[in-house]
Order: sequence, then C-alpha cells, then structure tokens
Amino acid sequence: MKMVLLGVALTMLVAGAASADDLPLSRVVLFSSGVGYFQHAGQVQDDATINMSFRVEQVNDILKSMVLQDLGGGRIGPVSYAPQDPLERTLEAFAVDISDNPSLGDLLDSLRGASVEITAETEVTGTVLGREWQEKTVGDSVLEFEVVNLLTDNGIVQIPVWQMKFVRLADRELAADLDKALGAIAANRDVSKRQVQLSFLGDGARQVSVGYLLETPIWKTTYRLVADDGKAFLQGWAIVENTTDADWDGVSLALVSGRPISFTQDLYQPLYVARPDVPVSVQAAAAPRLFEGAMDEDAPMEMAEAEAPKMARRSGAAGSAGPAGPAGAMAPAPSALRSRSGTGGMVADALASSGVQAAASGGEVGELFQYAIDMPVSIVRQGSAMIPIVNQAIEAEKVSIFSARSHSAHPMNGLRLKNTSGMHLTAGPITVFDGGTYAGDALIDRLGPDEERLISYAMDLGVEVVQKNEATDRPSVSMKIVKGVLVMTSKQVSSVRYVVKNRTDDERVVLLEHPLRDQWKLIEPAKAEETTRSLYRFRLVVAANASEKLTVTEEMPVVQSVYLTSEGLEQVAVYMRSRTISDAMKAALAKIVEMKTGISGTDRQIADNEARLEQIEEEQARIRQNMEQLDHDGELYKKYVAKFTAQEDEFDKVRAEIETLNTEREKQQKALESYIANLNVE
Repeated sequence: MKMVLLGVALTMLVAGAASADDLPLSRVVLFSSGVGYFQHAGQVQDDATINMSFRVEQVNDILKSMVLQDLGGGRIGPVSYAPQDPLERTLEAFAVDISDNPSLGDLLDSLRGASVEITAETEVTGTVLGREWQEKTVGDSVLEFEVVNLLTDNGIVQIPVWQMKFVRLADRELAADLDKALGAIAANRDVSKRQVQLSFLGDGARQVSVGYLLETPIWKTTYRLVADDGKAFLQGWAIVENTTDADWDGVSLALVSGRPISFTQDLYQPLYVARPDVPVSVQAAAAPRLFEGAMDEDAPMEMAEAEAPKMARRSGAAGSAGPAGPAGAMAPAPSALRSRSGTGGMVADALASSGVQAAASGGEVGELFQYAIDMPVSIVRQGSAMIPIVNQAIEAEKVSIFSARSHSAHPMNGLRLKNTSGMHLTAGPITVFDGGTYAGDALIDRLGPDEERLISYAMDLGVEVVQKNEATDRPSVSMKIVKGVLVMTSKQVSSVRYVVKNRTDDERVVLLEHPLRDQWKLIEPAKAEETTRSLYRFRLVVAANASEKLTVTEEMPVVQSVYLTSEGLEQVAVYMRSRTISDAMKAALAKIVEMKTGISGTDRQIADNEARLEQIEEEQARIRQNMEQLDHDGELYKKYVAKFTAQEDEFDKVRAEIETLNTEREKQQKALESYIANLNVE
C-alpha cells in the first residue's frame, strides 16, 4: 500500500499486519530559514521494517537530520539505504567496460578472449581475438571498415562489423556484468527515488515516530492594518505552501521564525581519500668487491666497493480543517479557532465580527519563536493556504515622518505602532486602510511584544518642510601641555534649521529625522524624541494651517597636538598670544620663547664666526698666490708673511670660540628639551 508524501514516494512495508496508515504524517514545522520538519507517528508490531523512498536530492537532508524513536521500549536498528557511488567508479568495477560509450567494434575489441556467438550472413561461435581495420576498393573509392577476428573450431574467421545482426556473450558472468553496467547507467539517470529502510526491533505493539528535515519554501507573513476613528486593528496572515506531491490531511502545523544556521552537506556521495603510491621495498643485491694486493707489510689493504643502486620514491595525491477553498486550502472552522479579536472603528469592528479569527498562539522555542496553529490543517498537494495568526486591536498613532533622504520637501504619512498583541510579529508587508479606504502599503521588520516601530505608507502632500544647513568654525577654546605636547581643542559647530508648514485643516504630529554622525554631539535640542543606530527623531506638533520651526545644533571637537620641541620660535610666540590660555600657560610658553631665543642667539654667533673663518681662508689663499711671485728677501714678501701669521692666530682664536659656542649651544638645547619634556600645564 503506497502513500505519496512530501514529494516522496513513501512505501510502508511493515512486518506483520503493518500498513501505510500505521505511520501517517502527523506534524509539520516550517522554518523561515527554508527547511521543514516532518514527523510521522504510528504503531508497529514486533520487529518491524519500514521502507521509505526519497528523491536523490533529499537523501543528504535525511542522512543529516533523521530522528527515530521507539516509544514502547524497543530498539532502533540500523538504517540502510541504497549507496550512490560515482558512475565512473561503479562502471570500473565491471568486467565489461562501457564507461566511454564504446561502439560495437570497440566493445568486442575490449572482450578479447571472451566466447561470443555472432549472427551475420551465417552464425559463428568463437573466441574474440581482436579487431582490425581493412580497406576495400569500390570503383574509384577506398572504403575502410572494421573486422572482428574470431578463433573458431575451423580456424580464424573474419566478420565485418557492419554485417553483424546479433551478438551474444556465451560467458554468463560477462553477460551478467554487462547487464549490471547498463543497469548502473540507467539507475544513475533516474534521479527520482532512493530507498531508505528503517528497522524497529522489539516485542508487541508499540508507538514509534520518524522525523526529518527537508528543503521547503519559506513561509511568509502579510498584514492588514485598519485605522479608523483613532483606533487601529491588525490582521496578520501566514502564507503556507505545500509544494509536495501529497495532501496534508489534518496535520499539526507550526510556523517558526528566526535565523537558525542551516546548510547542506554531501553525505550520500561516497568519498575516497587519495593515498600515496609507495613502491615495494626491494633489498639491494650484494655487489662483488675487488681487493688490491698489499705493496708491503706496512701498507694498508685497499678495496673498492660497488655502490648499491638508490631506490626512487613516488608519492601520490593523496530540502486547515473544513471545506476546501478555491486555492486548495481548507478554510478554518470558526469553532476551532482561538479568538483574539478586538475593536478598531466601524471597519475594524466589522472585520473582527466576520468570523476571521487568529488561528495561532505564539510561544518561544529555544532561541526561535513559533506560531502554533491551534487546529488541524489540511492543504492539498501543490496547494497553498493563508492562515490567520493575528486578529486584534493594537496601539497606533498617526504621524508624518520627514526624512531628507526620502523626499526633500514632503514628509510621509505614517503610523507609530506598538505591538500589544502579545506575540512576535515577523517581517512582512502591511496594507493600510484609513477611514475605510485603501491608504497605501508599508513594510515592517520583526517586532517583539510591546516594541514600537514606525511605518510609512503614503506621501503627506499637505505638509511641506524646508531645511537650511549652517556650519561655522569656532576658535580654539582650550589649550594644555602634557609632557611637552601642546594639545589645542577647538569645536566645529553645525546647525540645521527646519521650517514645517501645515497646509491642512488638521493638526499634524511631525517626526523630523536627522542623521546621527560619529563624534558629533547634540547640543540643541538637548534630547531627541528617540535615537536609532543612524539618526535622531525630533517630535514637532504643528497646528492646522500653521508653521513651526526647529533648529538642530551639533558640535564636534577638533583636537590638534604639536611637539613644542620641534615648533619654531615664531609659532610658539603665536600660541602665547592666544586669548583663551591661562596665565600659567602664558608663563610656560614665555619661558620656552626665552630659551629658544637664547639658542637662536648662540646660533647667530656660531654662524658669524664660521663666516669669519671662511673669510680668513679666502684671504690666505690670495696671499699665498701673491707670495709665489715675490722675492723672499723683499719687503712686500715679509709684509705678507707677517699678515699671514696674524691671520693664523685669529683663525685659531675664532675656531676655539666656535667650539665654546657649540658646547654652550648643546647645554641650552638639553635644558630646553628637559624643561619641555617635564612640562604639564592646564
């Protein structure tokens, strides 16, 4: 007896009096992550075997997730299933190799040594010797054709392949292998089903269950929101699709929302590990030795030994009860539903009293949230159903939401919803009705109990917003020195002015969305109505036919750090003239200016002396050149000698003075660096 279920041809072959009805589908849990849990429950008698066949693409999920339970004290036996080896590897196991789709000639050539019976122009029985190509001249053309050579009782017979009408393998084992190889190819082409055999071992009648995960379409949520006379009524539906080839008949259905990690893994395909190919170890044969004769009694005996050959090593690579509706879904019976209706204006009251009631109750399941449908559900195969999960009044406030990113002039009509349903609301589209009329569509993200969320569904053309950006820079507001580092803090100020004009006859509550930027601090207003991860929202109530203004001011500190040791004298003097620094800061900077001034004075003296040395060297070079042309006993020559001697004395004096100045300059620099390094001034 067969039952088609979940797109799986499921055949129950239970020992004894077991039948397909003994293990029917009892529970379906659909996850928003794209998988479904299917549970069968029933009774078996004594040792029972259940054969289930699944699509090939479902076997991996079965192997990864199947759970078997024997609730009557029995034992779970091994689960057996048809293996899936790669086709090429399977074909290699047969004596007849047809993996490369051989022609008849190629096939017979691969069967050399096999006994065959061939019917051509005559019937011939013999052993295949091989195949060859022959040529035959026909008119002006030369034709090539295959010939199979057979060894018969009468000798070797050649039979052209094109003449063969019938070929039979006389060897039964080869014929059986050929049939198996062809069967393997056919089975590989049939991707529909694979057998999985379950075993329950025990005595007497017992309750058992089988559960597993399969890939399924995600279930979806849609909402209708009716706003009327200051009330709001929310109706939520879950869209469930049965894409299997079996009817779901009165199953227990649960819908789970969350983000569990789910993946596929190829557990069905046999995997083989590549192993290294290590050559057989061969003992090297002993080589003969040639001994040379001794030359005398003291000389050592020498011998030459042949080197044993070295061996080379190689390594290898290593997936509703009641009358049927038009879409195949079973409409929920009102008596089976758990009422969650409420009031929400004339339209909402009519909706609540129409018999459409929430068919689900919410609850936490581990880290996920589920809607447990409070009635058996029936959905025909390849059919879908809309199941009510929320049907009650909730808190809502009408607002106009302005965001320059959405529109530069007009806000959007919206609602601030508070989830007072007591259940988690999953993400989905919302169709909004206002005053009994369609008002627009909105989207909502996942919303927990008592959480609030904004939705927008239409542009509010009756309200216009004008914004003007203003940015100014303020001078340095604070300075401090920390271990010789001057830290200057200034503030950048940004202001945006919003002007909201309400041209309608109704009061408007406008929410102004302003971007939240890193490092910027809100100054005015002191606090926003609410703050999200990326923006502020400011609440502004605008009377009918009136205007309101709001200025949003933010500031961002700008910090600049400089090393006073490396700053020039002029720049330090600029810092000292700042109006915002303390007297202690001025005194410290003045001290630095004084010390840097002293160093600058020393540097000038060194530079002046070095310039004098260069001048002396130039004059001495001129004197040497003149002296070469004069008589050493002349008066002019003697005058040059005296002058040269005086310059040498001056040169030594200036050079000594430079060394003294360099020593002084080094002391001044060390004193400055030590002073600055230990300087801490607020």
